[in-house]
Amino acid sequence: NIDALLIMCIYSHLIPKQTLLFHSSLVDFSGSGIMFLGPSGIGKTTQAELWNKYLGADILNGDMVFARKNEDGFYGYGSPWHGSSPYYKNAKVKLKALVVLEQAGENTLKRLEGFDVLQGIMEQVFLPHWYPEAMDTCLNTLDLLLEEVPVYHLACRPDEDAVLLLKQELGL
Repeated sequence: NIDALLIMCIYSHLIPKQTLLFHSSLVDFSGSGIMFLGPSGIGKTTQAELWNKYLGADILNGDMVFARKNEDGFYGYGSPWHGSSPYYKNAKVKLKALVVLEQAGENTLKRLEGFDVLQGIMEQVFLPHWYPEAMDTCLNTLDLLLEEVPVYHLACRPDEDAVLLLKQELGL
């Protein structure tokens, strides 16, 4: 698949620049970036669309997001790859939170700590198994990201209350 090869080539070039690639959607709400992480079908794009519908957030990507360490913190970047989502923009936003999604009948939010953080996000980070020399760089960058950007678990329905619950917790 030519797309997969292109992604691997570009990502291999970006890894030394403290850049990670996530299976995630990304919104920009008034200069605050929120990444929604989870497996296909969990509601990443749905949550991004809800933030757009109820709060006017800009959807930068619906499926594959770069996170990069800059001088003043980590930023999320839209990528040209968007899976089944129609959203992709060549734009960046400073990251405010990573949010691991779970579908549920009730909206609940919890900040993750310790091992729960890794358990929540590791399956959503693209690690360069084809490039063993870059694995340490990726893991070091991931460690820096997790020290700086809080990670939450949002069990939710696809509704406005889920948006407002997270917005309030993030102080936005």
